[in-house]
Amino acid sequence: MGQDTSWGPVMNLAAFPKHPLEISEKTGTRRSVLFLILAALFFAGCSLIFALALVPGILEDAQLAKEGAPALNGIVSGDLHTHLFTNWGDLKLEYTVRAEGGDTTSFERNKDIFFVGNLDDSKEPVIYYLKADPRVATVSYALDLLLNREISLAVALLFALAAAFAAIWACMRTLKLRRRLRAAADHPELVEVTVTCRRFTRGKQYISYRWGHRKNQQAVAIWKKIDEPLFTNQTGDRALAVKGVDGFAHLMDIDFRPFVLTEEEKDAVRE
Repeated sequence: MGQDTSWGPVMNLAAFPKHPLEISEKTGTRRSVLFLILAALFFAGCSLIFALALVPGILEDAQLAKEGAPALNGIVSGDLHTHLFTNWGDLKLEYTVRAEGGDTTSFERNKDIFFVGNLDDSKEPVIYYLKADPRVATVSYALDLLLNREISLAVALLFALAAAFAAIWACMRTLKLRRRLRAAADHPELVEVTVTCRRFTRGKQYISYRWGHRKNQQAVAIWKKIDEPLFTNQTGDRALAVKGVDGFAHLMDIDFRPFVLTEEEKDAVRE
């Protein structure tokens, strides 16, 4: 086949393989998908742990805030642990309540509270119990911080769920790119694209390119800093890509990645 010199450097573009191509493992799709799935599971697990650990206590205190009665006397012991801007109280409550017949009964229970910010401990803590079930009790500052705790839990759950959904979205996007890459590898069509921007950040380069004027005819390739596109002119604003049947063009580097060509096929194109 003849050479097409209008593309810049001399290449035998007609020699580019027409048969289905393999995809380079350097694309790292499997590792990316595995990482994203694990990240989604981690953040989903965090949200589940937050819900199981904190929701019952908050719902219990919300009921005590409406129906609770102060104990005759009580002792609050335990510790408050601070981690960054959050606090976790591991408390022990010992209190006495008076039954309807006038008898008194003593109870003990452990109580955990989670909150953000500072605790006002200037007042003596009071233990409140539920008349319908005196074994259910809490301490006064847990009720004072109830709104704080509800907001803290909501923010924690939203953050964890948002991170999980972001990981799932990124995983779906990666799988979609993999399908597009597979479609191009199965029915490769060589095209020239226009490189519109190259930006280098933290060892990575972001190469924006387009092969048409529509929004779905432009993309960004994220490569290592040392990788170079397969430029077709001396100014470096045109390069080779492979387009699949779905119309999406995949930029190639100087070694024809992300597709796998034999050395004979590479030499035939570069002639």
